[in-house]
Amino acid sequence: MSFRKSIKRNQADTHFSYCVRARADWHCQRCEKDYTDLNRQGLQCSHFIGRGNWAIRYDPKNAISLCAGCHGFVEQHPVAHLNLWREIHGGIYGTEKRDSELNALLARSTCKTRSQWAKANHKAISKHYLAESKRIDEELKNHAEGKEADLELYRYVQR
Repeated sequence: MSFRKSIKRNQADTHFSYCVRARADWHCQRCEKDYTDLNRQGLQCSHFIGRGNWAIRYDPKNAISLCAGCHGFVEQHPVAHLNLWREIHGGIYGTEKRDSELNALLARSTCKTRSQWAKANHKAISKHYLAESKRIDEELKNHAEGKEADLELYRYVQR
């Protein structure tokens, strides 16, 4: 029996998840399995710090694209999860020699104001990630044609 409380998903979660998976060009970022022509539901948006933390629930640095098998593996192996995050987003095993990106994410995760704001503004966040999903889809078309493509996922910024 699981005592884990289910976290309700909203439209912003759906759009954000799509963006995270599209940013990875529909590949698992651990085993590199290609989901471009497969059932994309097998590819999941994995949060480094769980979705229950509203302060960084929609932070692109808090999410990677994983197949169900790899998602289950990293949930059971936190050190492997941390090392994979560092490899993708930068850290002592990535492009830099310190964990500034990780420390910044952890600092954002503790901000209560940020959490309250995200809860109150999830509809605006949803609109942002819907627009991002359309932009990334266009960039993926450019990439497929051999053109330069910007697959960075841009975080929602309060206006």
